[in-house]
Amino acid sequence: MTKIAPTAIVDKTAQLGRDVVIGPGCVIGAGVVIGDGCRFQAKGIVEPGVVMGRNNRIHAHCVLGDLPQILGCEKAETQLLIGDDNVFRENVTIHRGSPHGGGQTIIGNQDYFMVGSHLGHDCQVEDQVVVSNYTQISGHVKLERKVWLSAILGIHQFVTVGRFSYIAGLSGVTHDVPPFVRVAGSYPCEVRGLNLIGLQRAGFSPETIRALVDAYRRLYMDRKGKSLASVVAEMLAQKDLDENVAYLLNSLQRSTQHRFNRYRESLRH
Repeated sequence: MTKIAPTAIVDKTAQLGRDVVIGPGCVIGAGVVIGDGCRFQAKGIVEPGVVMGRNNRIHAHCVLGDLPQILGCEKAETQLLIGDDNVFRENVTIHRGSPHGGGQTIIGNQDYFMVGSHLGHDCQVEDQVVVSNYTQISGHVKLERKVWLSAILGIHQFVTVGRFSYIAGLSGVTHDVPPFVRVAGSYPCEVRGLNLIGLQRAGFSPETIRALVDAYRRLYMDRKGKSLASVVAEMLAQKDLDENVAYLLNSLQRSTQHRFNRYRESLRH
């Protein structure tokens, strides 16, 4: 049974699923779609254009689907699409898409946004991503599956963060982050090693981890004076590459196609 607190405001055009709980002081805007089993604590705001799946948990003072922070977008009729089983802790802010980036911000399933984190317009977040406290993510960023972002870090617009990667706290990320690695630092933010703990926890086989370790050593520790791009090209020419090594190499190759190593910049407009 759906429960709406007496002090909540729910627009008559909003669509609420079964067993939804809307806490005191919440505001649910026009045309919003909320799936079964979602729970809102106090004073959450959901703006028009939000379509939300099932069993999401929205803690106090979250704002979901507000306008992009772009001059001239005061009336953008765009969307924020949210999957299932996500958690949005206190004071999380997530903006809907812009007319300049396809019009949609997209969040997958089982993602966890911790206190005070922000996700900008036109971002794409895949499944089981963790965004820790006060992390600030600019527009058009893509976070691939199982990314872990530590606290109080910033990510430049159009950056891609590769799957199963880890970014240390207080980092400033201005270029693409390869999959499967650990990075840290600011200007530059540098690769510090493979995310071995994350790979082991995710159940990667010893053979796959060994293949990634060998690839990492060749790419970052034993290039023998060659550029990263040339080593990537040499390795891609090999036969029977492990599929995860191939994914790492292809990600690196895409990033080098842009002068600031931000592949998604090439997708502008």
